[in-house]
Amino acid sequence: MFRPLNKRAVRRRRALGRIALTVTLAVTAGIGTAAATAAADTPAASADPVVISPGARFVPRATLVLNAGETGFLTAQEGDDRLRWIDYATGATTVLDHRLPEPLAYDVDDFRFDRYPADFGHGSDTVALYAPSPAPHVTLQQRAGDGPTVTIPVPEGQTYVATYGDTVITRTGTERAVTSLHLLSLENGEVRDRKLEGLPEGWNLTISDGDTRSVAVHGSKWEGTTEYGGWWVVDLATGSLKTLSTHGERVWFDRDTFFHLGAPESYAAQVYRRDDLDAEPTTLDLREVGAYDDTILPFADGFATVSRPNPGNNEYRGNPLSLRYTEGRAKTLLTVASPSVHRTPDGSLLVTGAEKDTSEGPLDWGYYLLTPAADGTVTRERVADIADREAEPYGISLGSGILTTADDAKLYMPGTYVGGYRSTWLKTSGRPEELNSTVDALVSGRDNDCGDSENGYCVTMFASGDGHHGREAATEQGATVLYRNGDPSWGPRVTSGYHSPELVDLSGRYGVVNNGSGGAQAVLRFKDGDTGSVLEKRQVVAASVWGNTLWSATGSWDDPGLNLPTTVAAKNLSTNTAGETFDAGCVPRDLQAVGRWVYWQCDDSWPNYRGGGVYDRQTKRTLRLGADKSLLGDGYLVRQSDPAGLTLLDLRGGLPTGGTEADLPRRVIVTAAELGDRTVPRAGWTVDRFGGHVAYTGADRRVRIVPSGVPASRIAVIDAETTPALDLRAGTTWSSRWWLSKPAASWSLTLRNKASGKTVRTLSGGEARGLASASWDGRDAAGKYVPNGAYTWTLTAKPADGVGADLSVSGTVPVTGGAAVWRDMAGDDGFGDLVTVDGAGAVSLYRGNGTGGVSSRVAGSGGAFPAGSVLVPVGDVDGDRCADVLVRSGDELRAYRPGCGKVVGASSPYTSIGKGWGQYDRLTSPGDLNGDGFTDLIARQQSTGDIYFYAGTADHHLKSRVRIQTNWKLYQWITGAGDLNGDGRGDLLGRDSAGVLWRYYGTAAGSVTKRERVGGGWNTYSALVGTGDLSGDGRTDLLARDTTGKLWRYASAGDGTYGGRVLVGTGGWNTFKGLY
Repeated sequence: MFRPLNKRAVRRRRALGRIALTVTLAVTAGIGTAAATAAADTPAASADPVVISPGARFVPRATLVLNAGETGFLTAQEGDDRLRWIDYATGATTVLDHRLPEPLAYDVDDFRFDRYPADFGHGSDTVALYAPSPAPHVTLQQRAGDGPTVTIPVPEGQTYVATYGDTVITRTGTERAVTSLHLLSLENGEVRDRKLEGLPEGWNLTISDGDTRSVAVHGSKWEGTTEYGGWWVVDLATGSLKTLSTHGERVWFDRDTFFHLGAPESYAAQVYRRDDLDAEPTTLDLREVGAYDDTILPFADGFATVSRPNPGNNEYRGNPLSLRYTEGRAKTLLTVASPSVHRTPDGSLLVTGAEKDTSEGPLDWGYYLLTPAADGTVTRERVADIADREAEPYGISLGSGILTTADDAKLYMPGTYVGGYRSTWLKTSGRPEELNSTVDALVSGRDNDCGDSENGYCVTMFASGDGHHGREAATEQGATVLYRNGDPSWGPRVTSGYHSPELVDLSGRYGVVNNGSGGAQAVLRFKDGDTGSVLEKRQVVAASVWGNTLWSATGSWDDPGLNLPTTVAAKNLSTNTAGETFDAGCVPRDLQAVGRWVYWQCDDSWPNYRGGGVYDRQTKRTLRLGADKSLLGDGYLVRQSDPAGLTLLDLRGGLPTGGTEADLPRRVIVTAAELGDRTVPRAGWTVDRFGGHVAYTGADRRVRIVPSGVPASRIAVIDAETTPALDLRAGTTWSSRWWLSKPAASWSLTLRNKASGKTVRTLSGGEARGLASASWDGRDAAGKYVPNGAYTWTLTAKPADGVGADLSVSGTVPVTGGAAVWRDMAGDDGFGDLVTVDGAGAVSLYRGNGTGGVSSRVAGSGGAFPAGSVLVPVGDVDGDRCADVLVRSGDELRAYRPGCGKVVGASSPYTSIGKGWGQYDRLTSPGDLNGDGFTDLIARQQSTGDIYFYAGTADHHLKSRVRIQTNWKLYQWITGAGDLNGDGRGDLLGRDSAGVLWRYYGTAAGSVTKRERVGGGWNTYSALVGTGDLSGDGRTDLLARDTTGKLWRYASAGDGTYGGRVLVGTGGWNTFKGLY
């Protein structure tokens, strides 16, 4: 008879009933069936959106094996309404014409399908298709319909339950109060209806398991607070019943036996012989085989066992499928498996799973057939693949053509992580098609800021435009953290001091956060690592950043006061200077800025419906708008409303004078049906304000990029960080960054000597999405340090979308610690200096000031030189990148190394070059006479007047002398003049006894050309010195001291001539014995 089930047994039965994908068929129809044709697609509102390939969900796609037959099986899968027949031997898949009424929906967190399909047959290749009209009937077809079909009408008053083999089972009564079960079969062309006798009436009767020979029926009924239960096995051929123990959780059928799991105790199973049901069953102790809620099937010479995933323990995918034995032995059959295991008619097992497990990312999920052999071994064959389930987007951002989604890929452990961030790079010219993608950082459960776990996660996201992204709830260990696209590790971060800072806006290196508990706001500057800073803390106001421009409301929408200011003001965050302002007419609670445009939204709570508006920075006009959710793009505004979906307002033509919102061109780009419930801005849809398009997430889990149709503005630099100076002695580089308003296809940085205009280095790069970065080591294209002085840089960039002119911006950077400039004795400024020696041999220095004159005297402190010493400034002679001085004292020539910026003196360090230099009455350096890049020396032999050339070398020595001219005794004065004609070689000047000044151009052979007359009247000067560039024009100048002690400058014209003289020293210069 029947006896009550104890409460513990009831709990065990309910736990077993939750085994995922193991479907207990209630004695009722399921969700039914549908016609073969699918619903028509809703026409798109905007032409040709780009569909982005979705990521793969961490949890495998859920599937249902609806019928495991002799040659194949019938299956349905999550997210699909199609039925598939898959052949065991070949894996060939055939889609049935028959479809489910709706795609299967699966709840990952509850580990179950929302609704289960109707019964489609069991235990054979016969597929049962139930139809309620025109009259209820079951069509029995072979496999996918490739054989004969049989139709069995369901008698009036009966309800379809299931089909096993060719036997259709129906019931009378209601689902929870069944009055009878019937077996319908076709015999001799007629339907035979057999009522099963011996089952209780008014009970809830369900079919637990079965095959073509038998089925197991489980019954239960509540009377008050007591539940009664029973188990029966029905012989389908005869209709006879075998009553089993009232205990039990499940019945499994094998070819020769069946197992009553959980009887007579929860840890045991009773085994019956199918050819002698009246024989006493054998009882097996299964405590070493599996737990009470495991799937346990007799298989081979043991039991196939798999535990169900435990969502409460962050298990959502599967567990190992093992072959276990009652004495405790076990071996793995499949590394990861679903607990839904199905027996095929030949005794094999059909299971879904994977051969390899992974800690992150999707599994290679598929259908496997496990077949036992007589010797107890098991062969495993992969029958067919199971496609990954598309990851479900939680949030979305788009900046400079880089799409970032937060979805349930990579990892799903809701206690800690709910997915991963995925970066997808889109084409920035033409259609925004997908180029490549990466799976990056993990999505923390704390990132969920606009949803809940029951209704789906929701992450509000921001794109920086330079390859980073942030989230509203972007806090990690108290810091606001950005992630770099393509990188799973933390990116730039700033600790604001707030407990729960919430990101409000982000552009490049700047961001704004509000204190999550209210009342405070911080403006942040992000840098790599944890080196960012808080620029300002203030009360909460509407704020937005665009490049280095911060737009802020002057009144706080959270302030309950009256007559609050309604002005919106801009500030340059790089310079901390105020910018333009405009009046919004109300206190904004949201601001968005993109180049020319600023959008505001005011509080729309009752009774003050203020709406929003747009400000045109170019025309200084404003236009009032309604209160729809809006996001500002480059030249357009996208608004979301329930009736229309997403509507784009085109701002290219400017704001109409005295007009309204209705006067702006507009079009629906995403219908409400296409958008569905993904209505949260920056989570369900977004815009690329860095010259890009619109993106939204559809109900099919795919992100679509909708071309805006609005040409982006001309490419511009919206923020820059340039190194103010380059000191090469410090081992630094000139590293600079320029944030761009939209992507560039390529960029080039040209560095030129400011004085000469000569290009010393060109750096270039390919695509730049929102940021162009360059680093210069202070070397030229040949790898040599550039000379000290000022350099101009020019950045050019071509817009990736081809719209608008190329970008061109310039600046200046002073370089010090580079190659010593000829005649630049101090300051590393690239300007020539003047060395003087007084009658006592003391040395002083007058620095060129860059405007054609010299600065105040800098007295030396290194001791006086002996009388008759000759000083020759020659540049760097020892490779320390400091200007040195050759000094001929007596018969010896020495190379003095005073050090960078110091005045040479007799006590300065020196190296002796050699003796025998007393034969020369003139020593001078023209700079680089032969153009090989090294400073040279010219000497005139006193006895003959011959001119000798000493070439400088790469190792900072002088080569052996070479005679280049003879008998220059006619010249009273010879001086090195530097490069007079711009050919890159140093030149010489000589003044004869008649006062005529002559020039000699240097040649590549280390000689000089024929002389050319410069002019007469130069005998009024007692000293002539080629000082290098004094004015910063890149040309070498000449200083001349007259007999009255005045100092004059002659500016080189660049063609070997000089301009008119300019007084630079009013007197007293004749106190110096020597000018060098």
